[in-house]
Amino acid sequence: MPTVTFQRENKVVTVEEGENLRYVAMEHGISVYCHIFNLTNCHGNGLCGSDKVQITPSNVVSPRTSLENFHLKKRPDLRLSCQVVIHGDCTVVTQCGKK
Repeated sequence: MPTVTFQRENKVVTVEEGENLRYVAMEHGISVYCHIFNLTNCHGNGLCGSDKVQITPSNVVSPRTSLENFHLKKRPDLRLSCQVVIHGDCTVVTQCGKK
């Protein structure tokens, strides 16, 4: 079972392969949204582009979707957590998490 390390929050969680990163974060009390987007987001549909995270290594998660390519054109280092499926051990840096 893969392990996901949320770096800013100093939290390590074990997940089932194939789980969605946004839902894993939410289940463990980790916010992937910044500011007002905690209240106003698209609920994991990839439309708002507000749940940006950095993931390493990038080859243990699903490839970028067309929605990610649209929202993150100038940021190839970021992903939208709602579009990420976990396949292996990785480290996640949230954009608004605890520092």
